[in-house]
Amino acid sequence: MTENKWLSSVFLKQNGIPIPESKAIFDVGVQLYRDAPKLQNADDLKSFLTECKDYPMFAKPIGGMWSAGAFRITGHTDTHVLVDGSEPVTFAELVDGTLAKTPYIVQSCLKPHSFFEGITDATATVRCLNLIHNGTFKGLHTVLKVPQKGNVADNFWWSGNVLCNLDHETGEIKSIVTSEGGRRIVHDALPDNARTLLGEHLPCWSELRALNEQVALLHAANRYGSTDIALTENGPVVIEVNNGCAFELIQMATGEGLLTGEMTQFFQDCGAKL
Repeated sequence: MTENKWLSSVFLKQNGIPIPESKAIFDVGVQLYRDAPKLQNADDLKSFLTECKDYPMFAKPIGGMWSAGAFRITGHTDTHVLVDGSEPVTFAELVDGTLAKTPYIVQSCLKPHSFFEGITDATATVRCLNLIHNGTFKGLHTVLKVPQKGNVADNFWWSGNVLCNLDHETGEIKSIVTSEGGRRIVHDALPDNARTLLGEHLPCWSELRALNEQVALLHAANRYGSTDIALTENGPVVIEVNNGCAFELIQMATGEGLLTGEMTQFFQDCGAKL
């Protein structure tokens, strides 16, 4: 379920979890979708964008990973779709070149919490690594992923994006890291910005932790998972639930190996052969 973003959004919404609003689904197949209009061709896309007043919007593959293929729609003209960071494309070009190849979900963009003013206008998220060990929930690591350099998505492997290790208990920013060819670069302050960030505390931290635990327990069959949560003025909002969590993401943020004694014991208790 976590690997299908539409199905995940339906499940989370039904359980009262705050999520971005689903605006439409683009899918040339026969799949039926509930609670969102289904678009199947360039005419459908043009009609939808013409009627829509809620810009910008974020589009991503329903079965995608690593933010691959994601883009932000900022508006349209009579003939073209305006895509953030790219040249305008005709409705037919966007359909034939991108949308017809894989089902997409289109969602409203969240306005970041004022904490991020001057840092990014895209959606930064907190990645929470969650374990279900011996029937008990434990949140083990939290890191902040910040879009930079005009990127519209927070995935750390997009060039220029920033990763911060967080104090799991307090939300304090403990490190600022970028990647250069896979090499970990540590900074004393946010690159190319007057803001230091180090030592600052993220807002709504207790609410974020409570929301993350609720989501993890709703997916308790997934013993090693993670949640991506955005911070807005209205509180934390769940962006995605992940089946697993990239080992290197935590290691790049902390500068330490993942296989501590605690993690090794957890994996062994789950039956993993190390």
